[in-house]
Amino acid sequence: MMVTYTKTINGTTYTITVKEDWTSSDVLAFADFNRLETNTQTLRNMLVAIQYAIPALTFVTNRDQTYIELLSGINRIEQNLESIRTNFLTPIGYPGSETWTVGKGFDFSDANRLEQDIRLMFQAAGLVYDSLVYCGTINAGYARGSLVVPV
Repeated sequence: MMVTYTKTINGTTYTITVKEDWTSSDVLAFADFNRLETNTQTLRNMLVAIQYAIPALTFVTNRDQTYIELLSGINRIEQNLESIRTNFLTPIGYPGSETWTVGKGFDFSDANRLEQDIRLMFQAAGLVYDSLVYCGTINAGYARGSLVVPV
């Protein structure tokens, strides 16, 4: 089942769609790889919008039925997520990344892990944004009249 998450920051809405219920009978198609990379790109853009210094990353989002995904492409997805994590934070429950080599099989548990990586960082970024206190504001525990001003 696909689940959509959204967060609006300074008038821009960031949206990701994740599927964390991959099974052994599912097939990861070109559109799913495009969605993973689009979600990662959205996550990067969202973090840049809240002033995180995430480096420029390379994304491939135009796969079609003629595109054959290679280990280098899967490793790029993993490395992009790892780059975002190291320049942002490691969310609780973050399953981590893998390095793909010849003979190492990619299966539904890896698809679930990538989807979870993206969702956890997206949700953490939303929480970070919600907790920002801007200069000159009071954001926690304030009720009108409850601040005592020394005379």
